[in-house]
Amino acid sequence: MNTSEALKELGLSQKEADLYLVSLQIGSATIFTLSRAANMHRPIVYKLVDQLIAKGVMKTSLDGKRRVYVATNPKDLVQIIKNKESALSEVLPELLALASSGSKRAKVLYFEGRDRLKDLFRTGLEAKSKSMYSYFPSKYMIELFGKREMEQIIDERIKRKIEVKTLRSRLSEEEFVGSEKTEEAYRQFKYLPDDQNLQMGIVIFDNKVNLFSPIKENFGLQIESEV
Repeated sequence: MNTSEALKELGLSQKEADLYLVSLQIGSATIFTLSRAANMHRPIVYKLVDQLIAKGVMKTSLDGKRRVYVATNPKDLVQIIKNKESALSEVLPELLALASSGSKRAKVLYFEGRDRLKDLFRTGLEAKSKSMYSYFPSKYMIELFGKREMEQIIDERIKRKIEVKTLRSRLSEEEFVGSEKTEEAYRQFKYLPDDQNLQMGIVIFDNKVNLFSPIKENFGLQIESEV
């Protein structure tokens, strides 16, 4: 890493680094002298000098009636870095607390269209806990996927040994003829009272809740929360 690149690592721009190095070489100088030595227009030098002073890498003083500028001693740059580290250390606990609170905010993803609803449903197959809770009328699932694809998804769930505990409505029930009827289906279910027939789906696993609108509305949500 060359000198200019090292200065940029300290937070200086390329032009700021160039002007600092020129100032370091020529010593105390006026804006006019700095401008000529750095081959920069004076308005730019004025702006850069103000920025360097604000960053603590250049100082200004009066030499008689002239205002002159001088680069901060390179050894003092180390102290500037230490001061920044100290300031960061003081606020680090507060920053970490903010980061922690931000990470606990619920994340909501929106899924629209039949293909995206299928993607949303399949996220349950990634359940790390190997457990799901759901309310999902079988007629809804068959209308969304078709029987063949629905059976494939059930087979995949059983293969991954993901247990599902589900509520169902007799009014929206349609029996599967495949793997879900076997004893190894990793499935427990109960029926809702006969007067309950929600036309939507809910799947809960890990720290996620998947919500499926009535099939005609064709959208879903996934809510993820650490709380």
